[in-house]
Amino acid sequence: MRKFYLRSAATGTGKTRSMIADACNFACNEIYHEQFGWIRNGTSQPTLFIATEQDKGEVQTMMLAFLSAVNEEHILNGQYLEGEKDRVLKAADIIKRSPIWIEELPDFSLQDVENKIKKNIREHEVKYVLFDYLQTSLKILEEISKKSGGVKLREDNILFMLSARLKDLANKYGIFIMSATQLNADYQNSETPDQNLLRGAKSIADRIDVGMILLSVTDEDLVKLDPILDSNKNLLRPNLKLSVYKNRRGSYKGVYLWCSADLGTCRILPQFCTNWRHEMVSIEDIRVIVDEGPAAWEK
Repeated sequence: MRKFYLRSAATGTGKTRSMIADACNFACNEIYHEQFGWIRNGTSQPTLFIATEQDKGEVQTMMLAFLSAVNEEHILNGQYLEGEKDRVLKAADIIKRSPIWIEELPDFSLQDVENKIKKNIREHEVKYVLFDYLQTSLKILEEISKKSGGVKLREDNILFMLSARLKDLANKYGIFIMSATQLNADYQNSETPDQNLLRGAKSIADRIDVGMILLSVTDEDLVKLDPILDSNKNLLRPNLKLSVYKNRRGSYKGVYLWCSADLGTCRILPQFCTNWRHEMVSIEDIRVIVDEGPAAWEK
């Protein structure tokens, strides 16, 4: 709580899909496991997903795919493999009874974003907010122009103001907020993927608590990872890497989390961790499950 996370990515890398998966993880207490079937997924936490590019139908379809582990194309085309339709119907029932809300904001101002968050805190006691994603809009430009007496601000100033407002809301209401940005063209060549790759303004990262960047795995990456993969046969070949460049009060930064991702089901499975030089970093495998049961010392 009171934290603001930023997970940026280039177009088509899984920025929205990973955020929708997070929303379902927060709000839904059941999920399909391909080995064990339907399993518990902690408690249901009130969650708000704010979409700026997708409509509710698109978001809901991705939620169904994530919870049921059924490829989104099968759902869209109605062409299911054995057992998949039943899983999708169960996933729909889980979403229906889960405390998760979707708001659409295709053109928004700073005030619009704040009002949506405050409305859902007031009406639904929302604790987790996912805002997809930080960008300028015509409405924001008009709002800032009025407040500044007609003085035109640069895009980086406006994006910083939006980032600062989200962090202030997280602190004020004691909630968790995650958002994202697009990347600039430098991401294709950078050996240290950090805030300098954020499109529009690297100053966005000034107010965040954790900063991450999703990137595709390159052939050059796989060559450098060969020694690790050869000596650990149980590791899957990664196709996505998550660069952690900021981790306030945390020890892991300047690292990659190498992942096996199936974007058709919005699922991303971390495999192992290295520094930016592709050298293995020891990291404890911890699974955090939020439970509302009595504490160990309570009778």
